[in-house]
Amino acid sequence: MRKQLLAEKFLEDLNGTINEFTIELLVAFSLLIVSSFLFYILIHFIIPEKENILDQTGFLMFRHLVSPAHTQIAKFATFFGTGSFLIPCYILIIAWLLRNNYIRYALMTSTIAISSLALGWILKDLFHRSRPSHHLVIGAGGYSFPSGHALGGFIFTGVILYIIWQTRKHFHIKCLLSTLVCTCGMIVGLSRIYLHVHYATDVLGSLLIALFWFSLLYIFFRILYGRKMHNKENETEIDFFPSNYHLDN
Repeated sequence: MRKQLLAEKFLEDLNGTINEFTIELLVAFSLLIVSSFLFYILIHFIIPEKENILDQTGFLMFRHLVSPAHTQIAKFATFFGTGSFLIPCYILIIAWLLRNNYIRYALMTSTIAISSLALGWILKDLFHRSRPSHHLVIGAGGYSFPSGHALGGFIFTGVILYIIWQTRKHFHIKCLLSTLVCTCGMIVGLSRIYLHVHYATDVLGSLLIALFWFSLLYIFFRILYGRKMHNKENETEIDFFPSNYHLDN
């Protein structure tokens, strides 16, 4: 009788794992395909036009908002897409994951962080797109597509979102935190357009690249580790912030 119950429990757990694995991969593959398709359209039909409607609309949207105060706010917002902010944050996240024995998450996060930085450099040299003129900030150099600040901010947003949805917090709290994180990521991208250092299509391209790259690496690690992806070595479910967790622990 006991063996039968254990067998039924095993099959139930196995079925749940397969369903979870299938849904996660389906979402990731969908994001991968959609972002690839839109990126293809962007680089073949929109960016080659010297004056496309997306870039014109992006600059016109902010033209009447330009002021010294707004420029200072945009400079502050764009800081959150710089290495000065992102590198320490990634180090803290990876250190916390390693300290709590989430080795697979730490490996995935470090891979995403390092590879996305290299990807931005490679694509800039590949597309050789010149920056727009009349910058509102000093020191903007190099090529324009994709926006490195926006790409870094979007990738970091994806990492934080992933961590949020692996916690055991209430669904509404996850939605609220996700909305705040996504808003911050979008503000970084919009600040680059406001400061006239990137076209709107540079930022849009960065978003599509971030979706593609994050989905691709997630699929890789999810297939590589299977059901062990979300586990500690000695636990069956990840809980970054349990109900009895305190920051001073």
